[in-house]
Amino acid sequence: MRPTGKTTKYNIVADYLKDKFEKFDIRMGERIPTEHALMKKFNVSRHTVRQSLQILENQGYISRQQGRGTFCTYSPKIKKTNNNIGIITTYISEYIFPSIIRGIDSILSNLGYNLVLYNTNNKKDLERSVLKNIINSDMSGLIIEPTSSALENTNLDLYRAIENLNIPYILINSIYEELDVPYIIMDDELGGYTLTNYAINLGHKRISGIFKKDDLQGVNRKKGFIAALKKANISNPHIGEYTTDNKFIYPYNYTKYLLDLKNPPTAIVCYNDEIAFSVIKAIKDKGLNIPKDISVLGYDDAQLSTTSSIELTTIRHPQEEMGIRAARYIVDIIEKKSEVSPYIYKPELIVRNSVMPIVNY
Repeated sequence: MRPTGKTTKYNIVADYLKDKFEKFDIRMGERIPTEHALMKKFNVSRHTVRQSLQILENQGYISRQQGRGTFCTYSPKIKKTNNNIGIITTYISEYIFPSIIRGIDSILSNLGYNLVLYNTNNKKDLERSVLKNIINSDMSGLIIEPTSSALENTNLDLYRAIENLNIPYILINSIYEELDVPYIIMDDELGGYTLTNYAINLGHKRISGIFKKDDLQGVNRKKGFIAALKKANISNPHIGEYTTDNKFIYPYNYTKYLLDLKNPPTAIVCYNDEIAFSVIKAIKDKGLNIPKDISVLGYDDAQLSTTSSIELTTIRHPQEEMGIRAARYIVDIIEKKSEVSPYIYKPELIVRNSVMPIVNY
């Protein structure tokens, strides 16, 4: 046991746990023994145990999370011996992510850095596994896309541990509100507003929306959607919300529900282009025409938005440009070249043939 020079009961408990951490008997991210177990082991009061835990929390050994327990956040200081930069995204090979990663790699490889890819599938438990892996790896910096960013950050303790190890990181596409770090995102609320307002200006009044609710991007795009309708005095819109787990089922089924309404929408604003094409499929399966019978608006200007006869009206996502900026940001931080500040891209509307004006409403 590593002595502190003091023999108070709470220091004895604290030293016992420190010893467990430093010998890796209790590893980073694992729960420590309960207060009751420690009381029984050392024959001490709950007050004494809580004094011990407070000492350990102050010293960065543990993190206490309401309703979940107390976790080890200790990791030995690792000397950086190479130029590895970790990239954590919710997806790697799908949708807009290859373009973002290509932009990152175009800068890092030219500057002599190694890109190490991690994928969370937008699941908190996978993000936790990735962060544990990184903490015990030789990593010079991180570019991170938050996982399920609209939900509670259950991995905050590991982000704090990364900060304690002085591993710099930035966020892209979204943020964790509890973390004060540089980020590069889109103004998604304004983007949602811009799309919806475009439809309104073309005479649409029955406008529905389908948005993702476990990512802040979806939450903010929905806010913009509602704000545009409110400004135009359009009330009681039909809004569908889905999570990552049902993104392949819900948008199609919700669109079928909308089309069966007595007064179906004349336009549907979608969370992104991927969802827009699920909506388009449901509309086609109903025997309807886009945009003659119903208009569809996407978001992100993904490659698929121009690969069919229906080319989507959408908001441009900077994709490769965002990746380039993110790579430059993290290198500047690592090499202490300059201070970096949050960067927010303003929405750019791309008008194509998926939206038609309402002539005689």
